[in-house]
Amino acid sequence: LGGIGGAPFVGKTGFKAFSHHVPADGHVLMLFGPHVAVSEAGEVGKYLREGQAQHSTACGAVIGAYCACCAQAKQDPESPKSSADLGGHDMQMAWIKRQILPHVDRLSAAENPMAALALQSYRMVEESILQIVDNDFGP
Repeated sequence: LGGIGGAPFVGKTGFKAFSHHVPADGHVLMLFGPHVAVSEAGEVGKYLREGQAQHSTACGAVIGAYCACCAQAKQDPESPKSSADLGGHDMQMAWIKRQILPHVDRLSAAENPMAALALQSYRMVEESILQIVDNDFGP
């Protein structure tokens, strides 16, 4: 169901198609949400992956979108908190930016912005999941 950031980009149509594969009297268990890393030093959003020499971000898409939104807010503090780069060839990242942008000031002011971002990113995915899930399938 997902895409970058853990969001269910398949939408209602994809969920309906998926639900048609559930056996009669079957059940579905859905786990959802973006992934988040915590380094050995306790830094939220950073992880030293096996075989790599440098820490990297996780979830990289969410952190990248947050950084882009912070830069946009810093560049133009008067810009509306409802627009983000909607690059037509990067629809998933544009969606994540649109979800984060209204919250960027609060996230930036948090005691631990990366932890606050992880929680906000979960909430944006949860909201989307609840909009597409349909329990009315099967016999």
